[in-house]
Amino acid sequence: MAMSPCQRHRARVKAAKALDMHEALAATPVSFHLQKLELESDVERLRSLPRTEDRIEMKRDELLPRWLPTVEAYLAGSARFANPALVYCVIWLFDTGEMEKALDWADMAINESQAMPENFKSTLPAFVADTVLAWATDEAAAGHSIEPYFSRTFENIRDKWRLHEDINAKWFKFAGLYMLRDESGKPRATAVEDVDTLEQADALLAMAEKYNRNAGVKTMRDKVRARINSLIAS
Repeated sequence: MAMSPCQRHRARVKAAKALDMHEALAATPVSFHLQKLELESDVERLRSLPRTEDRIEMKRDELLPRWLPTVEAYLAGSARFANPALVYCVIWLFDTGEMEKALDWADMAINESQAMPENFKSTLPAFVADTVLAWATDEAAAGHSIEPYFSRTFENIRDKWRLHEDINAKWFKFAGLYMLRDESGKPRATAVEDVDTLEQADALLAMAEKYNRNAGVKTMRDKVRARINSLIAS
């Protein structure tokens, strides 16, 4: 039986209170409708913040604690349905630097073919690929480790996900150049003494070029081959 406007209002107030108390909402049709309304309200509040720093703080301190229990309950249950709260939590976990949990939940969401929010132009696998590559680029530039998250995502890109050629090219290019880094973190073929490493790097760069002939790896590939010939000749 359909609820009256008064009943709907009371139900939404009850749902909002449960979320505020970090309690999981049940996975029922009525509860899911209320979840959708509350989630849309939270997203609108988030978008109203002008500063990126403030939005990240809100995601970390308010939105994730509010929604994680409900999404955890969904993942632990057997019912499966389109779940925007799961996808938003994946996005927010990446934004707040919770890489392991973000990737764990992204894998599950991708396996369920969960859709990105309407204001995102990419698919969820493409979003994860772009986000992790941007993160790895920043971490590498700062001299930090990019593992295990880089290799974990790269494996999905190579073996599971069907992504646009440009995304694949960027990943293979980064992976190849990363193997050629010198002590300062710059890709430099002459910094590498091992022929196997050089050949692996060249194979990655060749794949980048295969996906996008304008990947910008030709000069480095020439240097890698010259370095391999030099090491073999010496």
